Amino acid sequence: MNKVLVTGADGFIGSHLVEFLVSRGIKVKALSQYNSFNNWGWLEDVNCREQIEIISGDIRDPFFCKEIITGVDCVFHLAALIAIPY
Repeated sequence: MNKVLVTGADGFIGSHLVEFLVSRGIKVKALSQYNSFNNWGWLEDVNCREQIEIISGDIRDPFFCKEIITGVDCVFHLAALIAIPY
């Protein structure tokens, strides 16, 4: 694998997966859901931020998804809603 995409990379598990992959020498595209605060969640604190490509967007947009998988060998799909109303 040369390059991977991690969806949900701004979450707890996703951010740790990003760090692990980078430590193994893998190029990482990290997808963070767009928010108006321009905040990358748990990715704000990773020790490899300069080594990853952080992309903001919405996984529910099929045109966006087609664009971000260009040049990617593998996708780790961890994107999920975290606050689901009862």
